[in-house]
Amino acid sequence: MALKVKKQIYDNVHGYIGLTETELGVVNSPLFQRLRSILQLESTYLVYPGATHTRFEHSLGAMFMIDQFMSYIKKDGELLSENEELVQKMRLAALLHDIGHYPLSHAIEKVVVNALGGKDHVKFGSELIKDFFAGALSSYRPREIIDIMSGTDKAGLSVYISSAFDADKSDYLLRDAYYTGVGYGRVGLQRLIRTASYEKGNIIFGKDEAAVESFLLGRYHMFRSVYHHKTVISFKVMIERIFELLVKEGAIANPNDVLGSGDEMSIFGYDDHMLFSAMNSYARNGKDGFLKELIGMYLLRKPLCAAYINPVTGEGTDASKANIRIKEMCYNSRKTSEFARASGIERSEWIFPVYLRPLGLVDDDTPVFVRRGSAIGSLANSSALVLHMIGKKKLYDARIYAPAKYKSRISRALA
Repeated sequence: MALKVKKQIYDNVHGYIGLTETELGVVNSPLFQRLRSILQLESTYLVYPGATHTRFEHSLGAMFMIDQFMSYIKKDGELLSENEELVQKMRLAALLHDIGHYPLSHAIEKVVVNALGGKDHVKFGSELIKDFFAGALSSYRPREIIDIMSGTDKAGLSVYISSAFDADKSDYLLRDAYYTGVGYGRVGLQRLIRTASYEKGNIIFGKDEAAVESFLLGRYHMFRSVYHHKTVISFKVMIERIFELLVKEGAIANPNDVLGSGDEMSIFGYDDHMLFSAMNSYARNGKDGFLKELIGMYLLRKPLCAAYINPVTGEGTDASKANIRIKEMCYNSRKTSEFARASGIERSEWIFPVYLRPLGLVDDDTPVFVRRGSAIGSLANSSALVLHMIGKKKLYDARIYAPAKYKSRISRALA
């Protein structure tokens, strides 16, 4: 049984992607078209020039990948692809899973949630689907799609969209590797899809541990080489601070007000172009000297210095006093001001603390297992060489970004 395709779109990564009439209605809606103007990898293009792909492409790719998953995965002995209604709901959930992203994706989301008291992109996206997509979804209820997206569906279907091995990660690894030119993410996903099964929220791979290892290593190295690249993170913290201050200066609208307005076209225009336009305007006419200088540095590609980086590899909790202190400073102006005084730095605004989440090969909420004959074992306890050596270890990474002139002061203060 196959869904009736209304239109084909050619994608650089997957080739032709077919759209049903319902999906075409979603794609042609203003708020989905808005995703064309939101970069997938935030400011990464300032380090990897080809990384200019958008959430629009990724959303189509995630929908394509969910179709691949459902073509091979069985539930109660039946291929999921045999249930046409289920396939369509899952494709729609994958298509809309990123509809709630703010300008420059995750970079701005942290500010909205931590500094402005707003919603994350999943909660915001759920509201958009509820308020604006009822017509485009045809006979499918918005609540059904939201539940699959947000992990609240009773059937546990969201595991295919948000877990250790899902349609979302499968697309973004391939896509980000393609556009950055970094080879780590180009892993053999088709092999894994054909051997994966999902039982009671767990992912179980069969036959080929080497393919599983390749996928996990690819994801791990993409984080280390691209997502957590020291200069990528420098521009990320700069744009976070710029966005927050532009909102407080009234140079751009508070996202909570835009979202609460109920005006579809106002939300449509709240994208990367809006943010860069506001930055260019403030660089010419703004009053705050610090903000103008920071915007100028970002626009002219002058990153902050990684004044302190302390990677700690271990299996337990990060006990480094310096790292704990940095973690406490994140989104805490009082703690940052105290550190600035201890460092002899006049303006605490020039200190940008970063505490990256612990990263490991096997570190997701969804457990991953491997089937060995009739037995099922945890991937973390695998006998495979790489997984055995570093599977349980995690990389803790605390950093402080600042102008280069402050590097020695910051190092002394943390010592």
